[in-house]
Amino acid sequence: MGEKITIAYLVRPAEGGIKSHLLTLLAGLDRSRFEPVVIGPPDTSLFDELVESGCGTIPLDLTGDLSPVRDLKSIARLRGILRRLKPDILHIHSAKAGLVGRIAASTLLHRPKIVLTMHSFVFDERTGPRKRAVVAFVERRLARVTDRIIAVSNALRDEFVAQMSIRPDLVEVIPNGIEFRDIPKSARDDERPMIGTVARLAPQKGVDTFIRAAALIHETHPSARFTIIGDGPLRKSLQALANGLGINDCMEFLGFRSDALEIVSTFDVFVLSSTWETFGLTLVEALSQGVPVVASNVGGIPEIIDGEKTGLLAESGDPNDFAAKIRRFLDDKNLAARTAQAGNESVRRRFDARKMVADTTNLYQRLMNRH
Repeated sequence: MGEKITIAYLVRPAEGGIKSHLLTLLAGLDRSRFEPVVIGPPDTSLFDELVESGCGTIPLDLTGDLSPVRDLKSIARLRGILRRLKPDILHIHSAKAGLVGRIAASTLLHRPKIVLTMHSFVFDERTGPRKRAVVAFVERRLARVTDRIIAVSNALRDEFVAQMSIRPDLVEVIPNGIEFRDIPKSARDDERPMIGTVARLAPQKGVDTFIRAAALIHETHPSARFTIIGDGPLRKSLQALANGLGINDCMEFLGFRSDALEIVSTFDVFVLSSTWETFGLTLVEALSQGVPVVASNVGGIPEIIDGEKTGLLAESGDPNDFAAKIRRFLDDKNLAARTAQAGNESVRRRFDARKMVADTTNLYQRLMNRH
């Protein structure tokens, strides 16, 4: 067997999807073929977990937001790290790290193969036309030194290609994958219907739509209970909304929970009411436990559920549509069971961690075979 392929992973401060994705990828790498080293900010839970696992790490001050002075320092330090490390591949995660990483690597005499994984849409409704034009201009220049861009969904790939005006053949889709767990189903003490969500309490997640839908469900199914797992800047305002709608007594705000999946496995219906979503990892996790789902018809979500056989799609921001779809499951247990089973089989076939790791390492090997 030849020498191992050294891969330097560059990541900004990351929690949630990026953190989960990188840990899953690193756990699945064949260490007889690949030697990973993670470069990133040391004062994060991700860095702590990597150090504890024995994975190679190199600290780098890298912020999540644009900070010209700090970013220039990060570029200079990263250039020195890469010069000493001499990785075969530099695999960068997220747009901000992509800016710093590609500028640093582009000036090296012996440049590594560069892979960029995009985990989320670059723009949202708040991004003005001037900023869009500047970002697209910079991305087109950086694309010249990028060997491959990975998008975690077809929706993300299509938007990235269209908005950045880059070559479609530069971008390929490798969906997120997870290590599936089988959580034993246990009888609940409370037989009342349980509907819930897992989301960061931020505008993008549309949790206000879930709360308004819950109030409508409460009118027709007064015994139903509602659970919100997650925390964020909107927690107080969302609690006030629930109180104003008169459903405070039947809605729980649990905050962050390390046992979120165990709680989700007890739901009768899982809801994801995001206003935009590149993939929807929590949706895959809920389906993996055989829970029927109702989710927004946005972004990459229709790539996970089809709107009928594997899960129901609702109009983003429309609590009436969400309530109607949730009621379909509450009123028809057979439909809920069929949909949950079909959704479970679908996600376990398409979004297994082993498939994501295999597709990614195959990409690494293809790049190394190019001269």
